[in-house]
Amino acid sequence: MICVGDLCALASISGIEVLSGAGAASRRLVREVAIMDDEPLTGSYDVFHPGDAVFASLSFCGGDNAVMDEAVAALASRDVACVLVKGSLPYAPSEAVLVECRRRAVPLIRYGAGLLEQIISEARALIAEDARADRVEEALRALMGRRRGDDVRQRFGEVTGLGGSWVQVAAFSAAEGDPLVLAALKNQVACELSRIAPCFTARFGDGVVACVSWEGPEEGLSRASLEALVAGFGSHTATGASEVLPADEADVALHEALGCLEAAREGIDAPVLWQTAGFDAFHAVRRRDPLLARACEAGLGLLRASDEETGGNLVESMGVYVTCGGDVTAAAVLLAQHPNSMRNRINRARKVLSLENATDKELFAYLAMIYL
Repeated sequence: MICVGDLCALASISGIEVLSGAGAASRRLVREVAIMDDEPLTGSYDVFHPGDAVFASLSFCGGDNAVMDEAVAALASRDVACVLVKGSLPYAPSEAVLVECRRRAVPLIRYGAGLLEQIISEARALIAEDARADRVEEALRALMGRRRGDDVRQRFGEVTGLGGSWVQVAAFSAAEGDPLVLAALKNQVACELSRIAPCFTARFGDGVVACVSWEGPEEGLSRASLEALVAGFGSHTATGASEVLPADEADVALHEALGCLEAAREGIDAPVLWQTAGFDAFHAVRRRDPLLARACEAGLGLLRASDEETGGNLVESMGVYVTCGGDVTAAAVLLAQHPNSMRNRINRARKVLSLENATDKELFAYLAMIYL
C-alpha cells in the first residue's frame, strides 16, 4: 500500500515540512487523493473519506487563521490520510490543531513547491500501480495454492506474460522492507534479468519475486549471477532461488524460491539456491507447508503425551538422539545413560509413534523431521 511518505517522495513535490504527526507519515495509508479548494457544500466535510490525502488551498478561509484551523481540524476528524497545505499559504496552525492532528495520527504537512495538477496525476498513477501490484501478488498466491491437475502453466502465463517451457523463480528482500529500496531493487533485477532471458518481476509481501522463462532446461541463475543482481543494495539483502522447473510446476518454483529466501534471511549470507539448500530445504518446507508443520507437531505431541502419562523423557531423549545424528552411544553419553537404556527409549518412542515396522533409518528420518 502507498503511505503518506511515498506521496511526499514524488518528484513533482518538494520542500516538505511535517508540521505535526511526523511519526505517522510512514504508517498512514493513502487510498485516494482529494483537493479542497472551496468549503465543502455540506458543511460537514463528509465528502472526504478515510485514506484520502487532501491537498487544501484553504482559499475560502479568506486568510483567517482561526477558520483555517477549523477546516484542518474538520479534515482530521474525517480520519483522512494526511492534510497538505502549500507553503505560499499564510497559515500558521495553532498548537490546538497540531495537538489534534497528533492525537488522531493525521500528518499535517506543508509543501514548498509543485504544480498541483502534476502532483495529483503522479500520485494517482502511483496508487493505481500499487493496486495493480496487489492484484498480481494475489494472483501469484492463488497460483501457489492450486492443486495438481489445474492448468498451472496457463495461469502462470496469464499472470506473468511468460511463455517458455521452463521457469526459474528468484525472491529478494532488502533492508527492513524499505519501499524505496525495494522499488530500486525491483527495477535493477528486471533490467539485468531481461538481458539474460524473458522475465517478469513483481512485489511480493515485503520483497520482490522475479520469474525467468527458458525455452529448454537451462542451468539457470547461478549463485554468482544472483549476487551480482543485488550488488550495491547492502549487506541486509537476502536472495533465494528455485530450481529450473517445467512451466507446469511454476507453483513449485515459487514455493522453492520463497522458502530459500526465508533461509537466506536467517543467515543474511550468500544467496540460497534450492538445489544446494541441503537441510535448509527441509526447514523451509516445514515453515511454508501447514500440513507438514501440523504432522511434525502431532509427532511431538504423542511423545509429550507419553512423557506426561509415564513420567518419562522421550521428548528430550529423542531430541538428543537426533542431535547426535542417530548415534545411540553418543546420545547415551550426553544423557548420562547406559546405551541399552537409550535403545529402550528409542523402542518406546517407536511404539508411541506407531512406527514398529519402520527401519532404524526410517525412524531416525522421521524424528529428524519433527525436530527441525
